Amino acid sequence: MKRGREPINRGTDQTKARILAAAAKLFDAQGFDGTTVRQIAKEADVNLALISYHFQGKRGLLEVLIASYYETFFRLLAAQKAANRGTEPLDELIALVRLYVFFQRDHAAVTRLIQRELSVESMLAREVMTVYIHRWKHSFASIIEDGITRGVFAPLSVDQVLLAMTSLLVYPYLNPQSVREVYYLEPGSDEFCEWLVASVEQLLRSLLKPSPTTSRR
Repeated sequence: MKRGREPINRGTDQTKARILAAAAKLFDAQGFDGTTVRQIAKEADVNLALISYHFQGKRGLLEVLIASYYETFFRLLAAQKAANRGTEPLDELIALVRLYVFFQRDHAAVTRLIQRELSVESMLAREVMTVYIHRWKHSFASIIEDGITRGVFAPLSVDQVLLAMTSLLVYPYLNPQSVREVYYLEPGSDEFCEWLVASVEQLLRSLLKPSPTTSRR
């Protein structure tokens, strides 16, 4: 059950931020099940009772981390769309890819946490897919559908295009250790992010480019 709104308090906000940062770090390193509330309190240097008070326990912490991650991304997306209104579909699509790549990099621990949770059949995974992943998918799908309608994209299966694109976008941040130790690349670097954006752009251009016949219609 949610409590009433708390009075604005900078100290409280800082405490909550420390708890969330500690939880993200430990969940990433040890997994959700392998992390205790006591460990989170120690990492955040707070009284154990504050976690229950602010978040109603470990599950509440996880839910807030996931909600904050997606709501932050969607706020950034809304601001970008407003700034780029009238942009051509391909340019808008690549701008969204760039936003998401760097967002994943800048929120790496929570990105991995979410992807791991989504890989397991659970009530939480279903809730995340229902509330956030469908909305995330729609952000990309609506641009592709607009491009198809306007004849600047080939009339392909939007879901198939998105699945191919998502595979490229997600893997480096779900498995960064593999990327580092097997492929000798650093997914946290600007250079890698730029390369990934360029690679996804190349894929999308190859898939979405209309045939001469389609372009004349």
